[in-house]
Amino acid sequence: MVVVQIVLLFIQLGFVVLLFYLCLAFVTGAPFVPSTDPTAVAMIKFARIKKGVKVYDLGSGNGKLLFLAAQQVATAVGLEINPLLVIWSRLRAFLSPYRGMVSTRWQYFWRANLSDSDVVFVYLLPWRMEKLEKKLKQELKPGAVIVSNSFIFPHWKILRQDPKHHVYVFRA
Repeated sequence: MVVVQIVLLFIQLGFVVLLFYLCLAFVTGAPFVPSTDPTAVAMIKFARIKKGVKVYDLGSGNGKLLFLAAQQVATAVGLEINPLLVIWSRLRAFLSPYRGMVSTRWQYFWRANLSDSDVVFVYLLPWRMEKLEKKLKQELKPGAVIVSNSFIFPHWKILRQDPKHHVYVFRA
């Protein structure tokens, strides 16, 4: 009986943590809303990933884009503030054939240094895009590619787009 109570307590604590980070995500960037499979595939295609590039996914959630990028032989780094999603992504990476190519950090992406990235994936809320645009302008090397799901940057020209899947490509 005590074991059952402890298990239920951990489940409840897990839900509390999940709820906290879902609420926090609205303030900091965006809540966890996974990209659909067709949209994720379109994002990878539009990024034109080549072997050896470094990819960042800001708010990587369950790591879907990280694994798709690793299939293209990229080094994929996810930045995620929800520790439960970080644990899930790390477990998936450990059990996958892309173990050395996919990593997920429990990190607030606003404080991350993105200067070594070749490709950045984003799926934020529209009111965060202008602030992110400023961060990326300061940190990204010239020619870095930014692929956004659903929302555009207010001052950057769209290079390519997929209206059906709401994918937009920009260059730093």
